[in-house]
Amino acid sequence: MNPEEYMREIEWALRDVESMMRALHPNFNSIPNAERFILSCLKANEALRQMQRGNNETVHKYWRSEE
Repeated sequence: MNPEEYMREIEWALRDVESMMRALHPNFNSIPNAERFILSCLKANEALRQMQRGNNETVHKYWRSEE
């Protein structure tokens, strides 16, 4: 597999696990850990999109702003 294929596989896996958590907890907003998990998946997918575009500087700033 080339790097682009790996990133695509990661994207699909993140979307799958996010969907599973939403199915498991439809009212995830009232369950802090489920909500945190979903938000983490969304942030990870955004970071992955930036990496796919070759924008690693934005990824670094994006994740560092949370620390």
